[in-house]
Amino acid sequence: MAGALAAAFALVLSAPAQSSLPATAVPLDSLAAFKAPAANWQLAASLGGDPRTEKQLTALAGTGVLVNNPTAEAKGDLFTSWEHGDLELDLDFLLTPGSNSGVYLMGRYEVQLFDSWGVTDPKFGDCGGIYQRWDPARGAGHEGYEGVPPRANASRAPGLWQHLRIEFRAPRFDAAGRKTANARFVKVVLNGFVIHEDVEVTGPTRGTAFTAEAPLGPLRIQGDHGSVALRALACKLFDPAAPPVRLESLTYKLYGAGPGDGFDPKPKSEGPIAALTLRDFEKAGRFNAVFNGTLVVPRDGTYALATEGRPGRVFIDDQPAVQSGSETVPLRLAAGPHAFRLDYVHAGWGRPNLRLTVEGPGLAPQLLSPETRPASAEARPRQLLIEPTADRVRLQRGFVPFDPKKRLYAINVGTPTSLHYAYDTETGAILRVWRGGFLDTFEMWDGRGENQFAKPTGPALTLPNQPVLALLERPAQDWPDQPDAMRSSQGYRLEPDGLPVFSFKLSSLSATDRIAPTPASHGFTRTLVVTGKTTSWESWVLLAEAAHITPQPGGRGYIIGDREYYLDLPAGSAVQPVLRTRNGHQQLAVPINGATLDKPIVYTLVW
Repeated sequence: MAGALAAAFALVLSAPAQSSLPATAVPLDSLAAFKAPAANWQLAASLGGDPRTEKQLTALAGTGVLVNNPTAEAKGDLFTSWEHGDLELDLDFLLTPGSNSGVYLMGRYEVQLFDSWGVTDPKFGDCGGIYQRWDPARGAGHEGYEGVPPRANASRAPGLWQHLRIEFRAPRFDAAGRKTANARFVKVVLNGFVIHEDVEVTGPTRGTAFTAEAPLGPLRIQGDHGSVALRALACKLFDPAAPPVRLESLTYKLYGAGPGDGFDPKPKSEGPIAALTLRDFEKAGRFNAVFNGTLVVPRDGTYALATEGRPGRVFIDDQPAVQSGSETVPLRLAAGPHAFRLDYVHAGWGRPNLRLTVEGPGLAPQLLSPETRPASAEARPRQLLIEPTADRVRLQRGFVPFDPKKRLYAINVGTPTSLHYAYDTETGAILRVWRGGFLDTFEMWDGRGENQFAKPTGPALTLPNQPVLALLERPAQDWPDQPDAMRSSQGYRLEPDGLPVFSFKLSSLSATDRIAPTPASHGFTRTLVVTGKTTSWESWVLLAEAAHITPQPGGRGYIIGDREYYLDLPAGSAVQPVLRTRNGHQQLAVPINGATLDKPIVYTLVW
């Protein structure tokens, strides 16, 4: 058994793990981080104009944002003055209509940045795609090969900030300079949605700055195809030659569960164990376990340990490294051995599971524990997908994962146009909107599920969850974050195409709420109608809340937050919202009075 566990442990050490330590920001108060930037690149504090419709970006004086406006005379790419191998990269980018750029890892391997908003079947040249390689020797029509499209189109509309995260592994070379392993995109995440995992590239992609591969290279941003803005550029550079963190001399004590989640006073068994695993205890019902050993770190610096699965407490040299609730506490450690202890509590429902990762100075996140899930579980399907039919809307009740707590009275609405949303019947809030696939209900039905979540399978935009209709005692009152005790859901009716129209009451007011995809599938149009009798308190409908809400040029509507999405108003709208500022944030709301009672309140969400 010890040999098998040791082999399994060696295998999982190479598995990628999630980062815990913060990345290092690339300063954008000057262009010093870049080599001889061309005149098409400049610094700005923010953007003016209307990048939703204008192809050129308007740079406002200041620093913090990189702006590229290529011209016939100036259209150079941007190269960092530093080089990298393995790294994690985060950045925000903004594109104008039809714009085209790209991020080249090591100056050689491109992740495409492109205005792909609205594309239903993305290709390698769309936003987030890993661009193809190119070889004229393959013959006309066959020069391009190995391009990888994103799993789904996670792009946002032009003029909105988007976030890209890349986890990259550089190619490997032996002492003679011969390549021993190809470059690999471990993970690429666009706007919170995983679009690539474990994608290998056999050589530089088309447009590379260097035809030969090497252990290191600069980060490169394409600047010759269209306007693009960048900000929040941050990275972690890893040393692939650094020795790994090790766990040694591990022992365990297995306890039966005491009252609550307490420990029995005497262990049921104890002894040495080859690796940090729960595999031997999976059939023990409710149990508690304590692991002790030695953590050996290869260099001085700050280390962060993190647990996944059920929470476990971790102590290094008797100092908490992971607290109850899986909160990581980074610790400054000297190179060498340190006392290690992990406490684990298993309540007896679901599979016991534990993943422990560590990250340190120049050390990529590393898995310290073998997978505890039995191998037979891996053959079982990990998804249970449902989709609307070609001509019919689909409604699915289910718990919706939502921060800070899951929503228990929610309903997911999937449409044939591949636009979907989740609705909270307690508050009348749209929880999230998304495109692409509808729902994965695996966690709802697998053994009745621990979380019983219905999860979107397409890229989603999450919205606040305040009640859509509220009674405010006085004008200065902030918006409530909980539904009023006098509010009650009245269910919903279905229209001929299957779209639901929700109904609810608040005191002497009644409301209907219709949310429908726009004809061009650009977003959702919401129509709220409030009827009944107003009270002595002020009655309001909330359209949006954010730190900043900015009118769009031309009176089209509003930009919500830090260019997170658009809220469009119909031309000549009879109902005009007002901006309320409360406690440092803004609320776009419509007062319900004689001018708005019984009138449709209509707006469209575009993202």
